[in-house]
Amino acid sequence: MEGVNSSETKTPEDSKTVQLLAKGILELYEPPLVTINTHLKELTEKQEEVHGMIVTEKRKLEDLQNDAMLDALLADIATNREKLVTISNSMIGLHKRVQSLQSRAANVEKAAKNRAANKPTTS
Repeated sequence: MEGVNSSETKTPEDSKTVQLLAKGILELYEPPLVTINTHLKELTEKQEEVHGMIVTEKRKLEDLQNDAMLDALLADIATNREKLVTISNSMIGLHKRVQSLQSRAANVEKAAKNRAANKPTTS
């Protein structure tokens, strides 16, 4: 059996055969590779568009969540203001009652002094 030796000389037919095989392989695989390359470019562009849309939607969602948090804070402010008004009104009412009780206490004390002053004279 004869093998291919590196010392063998290549004939022009061998070179032509190699060129024809290479040309055939290129003709066979080049169109699908070009098509695949085109499709990959299109997919990459679409992926970038979708990524941009996702980023935009994420920002919108974050803005909405921030708005919801702000709305909740504003609602808390309104609720706390109502509580503060209620507490203030209660404090004003208590202050008036304290003044009234102090006035009554002063009148009772005055009446007690008058009674104490009048009591020794009647005995």
